[in-house]
Amino acid sequence: MIEPMPVEIINWGILNEIISMDEDDPDFSKGLIIQFIDQAETTFGEMDEQLNNNKDLSELEKLGHFLKGSSAALGLQRIAWSCERIQNLGRKAEKSFPSKEQLLDTLPADTELTDSDKANYDKSNSGVPPTTDDDDLYLFLIKRALAQARLEFQVARRELSTYYNEVL
Repeated sequence: MIEPMPVEIINWGILNEIISMDEDDPDFSKGLIIQFIDQAETTFGEMDEQLNNNKDLSELEKLGHFLKGSSAALGLQRIAWSCERIQNLGRKAEKSFPSKEQLLDTLPADTELTDSDKANYDKSNSGVPPTTDDDDLYLFLIKRALAQARLEFQVARRELSTYYNEVL
């Protein structure tokens, strides 16, 4: 059974452990967050390449695993959850992905999505899943999980920008 999507965007208990290291270096945690943002954007691009051209489930599984680990280490639990789905779908360990309505309903009530968030999310979540159990079904589900990961990334990025009082 799939673990439910975490409600909180950021696990502040985890992130605060990293922030506590700012006492020695005031920009330590912010530097890690900026490094993660760059890493996530690059990894999302690599996932797009796999989905659109190579269609390599094994590579998608590795990319999902990689981004799951780095996001979880920072307490970005909703991104980590989505990336774990990509990892599991890439190795065919799961056969479904929740609907966008189910997942959007799990966002904290005070979360505001921009028009750009909604448009990109809707575009990436369009289409009808293939009815067979072949690679096309898993690629379709990974595309939906990637759309969710990107949405969670944007929401977390805004929350972190608010925390650091600058656009990250």
